[in-house]
This record gives sequence, C-alpha cells and structure tokens, in this order.
Amino acid sequence: MISETVNLPTWLDPNWARLQQMLEQQRLPHGMVLGGLPGLGKRQLAEALLARLICQSPQNGHACDQCKSCLLRLAGSHPDIKRLEPEDEGKAILVDSVRKLQPWLAATAQQGGAKVVLIEPANELNVNAANALLKNLEEPGRDTYFLLLHHWPKPLLATVRSRCQGQDVLSPELDAGIQWLAEQQPQASQEDLSQVMHMAHGAPLLALRYLKQEAPALRHQTLVDLTALLRNQTSVAQVAETWVKAPVKQVLDWWLQWLQDLIKLKQTEDPNTVLNQDVVKLLQAVARKTDMAPIFALYDEVLQALNSLNQRRNINQQLMLEQLLYRWYQLI
Repeated sequence: MISETVNLPTWLDPNWARLQQMLEQQRLPHGMVLGGLPGLGKRQLAEALLARLICQSPQNGHACDQCKSCLLRLAGSHPDIKRLEPEDEGKAILVDSVRKLQPWLAATAQQGGAKVVLIEPANELNVNAANALLKNLEEPGRDTYFLLLHHWPKPLLATVRSRCQGQDVLSPELDAGIQWLAEQQPQASQEDLSQVMHMAHGAPLLALRYLKQEAPALRHQTLVDLTALLRNQTSVAQVAETWVKAPVKQVLDWWLQWLQDLIKLKQTEDPNTVLNQDVVKLLQAVARKTDMAPIFALYDEVLQALNSLNQRRNINQQLMLEQLLYRWYQLI
C-alpha cells in the first residue's frame, strides 16, 4: 500500500509525534496497539509507522519513499512486511494464518532491516489465533514489530493487550472534523457535513465514506420507517424485511443514537439537549406517551443486538429486528 506519511490528517499529529519520540529514543515497543473508533485513521497511522520502520534512509522522521526498501513496499512486494487480516470481511482471523507466519518470523530480515507485521483488525483474532501469537509478542525477534489495529467498541483479547503497549486515536474537535470533511467534499452542504459527522460519532473518515455512499438517505428512510410504524402505516414484518437487506449494524447504531436522545429528552424536557435535531418532533411525540422504563429496556435490547452482531453471533437477524421493532411499536 502506498504510504501517505507526510499527509496524515491533522488530528493524528499528536499520535504521530508520540511515535516519533519513541523512535528517536529507541523505546518503540515490539507490540503496539492503535485503538479507536472506525474512521479515525488508525490504518494511515500504522502505515506511516510501518513505512518509517522499513525505510533505509528516513528523512525528517518520515519514510523517504525512494530507497530500495521503500520502493519494494510501494510495489506491495516487500519481503519483510506481513499483513494479517480476515480472509473474508467480517470474519475472524484464524490460527492457520498465524501459524503460516512462524517460519517467516524465525528467519532474518531479507533487506537487513526491520520486519513488521500489521494486524487488522486485531480484535478479530479468535482465541486460538491469539494464543498462537502470544509467544511472538512475548519474545519477538530482533527488530521485529507487531502493529495491531483495534477497532472499538469490540474488545481486544486481554492476553494480547497485556503484551503490547497501547495508543488511542481520538476524534478531532467537531468543527475541525467538519472543516477537514468540507475540504474533501466541497460540494456538500454544511447541514450534510454536520449530520454525517454526528452519524459517524465524530470520525471524519467514516463520515466521508457515509457521504460517498449516500448514507444520509438510508438514515432518513430508517427514520421514515420508525415513524410509519408508530402511525400504523406499515407493519413490523415489512420494516424488518427492509432493514435486513440494509447494513443492519449501521441502522441499529443510528437507532441507538436516537434512543439516547429520547432518554435525554424524557429526562430534561429540553429539545436543545437532543443531538439529532432532525428527529426532535418524533422523539417528543414518543416521550409524551411513554414512561422511562420501556425506553431504557428498548435501549438495552438494541445495544445488546448491536453487540451480538459485532461479535458475529449466529442470530436470525430478521427475527431480532422484528422483536426490536415490536418493542418500539409498543412504546406508544
């Protein structure tokens, strides 16, 4: 993968400065976990660090992109770089993938420098794969580094985390994130920019993906479906059948945000406390006709469903959605 080491987003500057300091002081750990929400640039940060570790002639703290080692990396054929990732998106990283690394880890670096293993997402290592990796993390070879990307909120196995040092990547200030997003999508309206940043929990790269995928339209349809259900204009089964064809985790995440707003509105009776202002009227209508207990109960059930999907539990999504939507219908 081509590195963009000099062009890291500005909100990654503090992370990059700390990594640079570790390199200069020769105290970079052999196992480093970069953690944070999806869409904050953990992969870019890891690629920049990988490039710097592999480079034979770094310049101003960055990879030169010109030496033999850099050219091999840019061509995707560097023999001293390995990447561990699921064979299929959303699946686990299996023990066989780790076992295949062992001969490579035991050998010396072919280019005479560092060897780097990039694991993404590290929280998709299953128990057997993680156990197979532990000895390497405990006793890494000379100049061998493991860069693990941890995508929140799914936890990273404690046995892996305890053998690494961690660095969290945090969201930028909202205004800074919107400004960066506007530079990438100058045709987008300020309203859309603000909305997708909230949808993405303040993660600009995820917000950018939402804009490109026209996710605001899907979010709007999700809101229309919930409103229609309360007005008896559609059925639980019909909405569930529609939602199961969409990115279910994304839909549940938005619904969870709206339920959080509903709880705040019920507690304060102040619509200004609602983060998602476009749903205020719907939430006010629901808040007037229901008590706090069933709202909390539904919030817990949606959160549990989202966690189950993140943990790839084998569940009937159609049935799960029908149960949640029926709970929503019962609120009023």
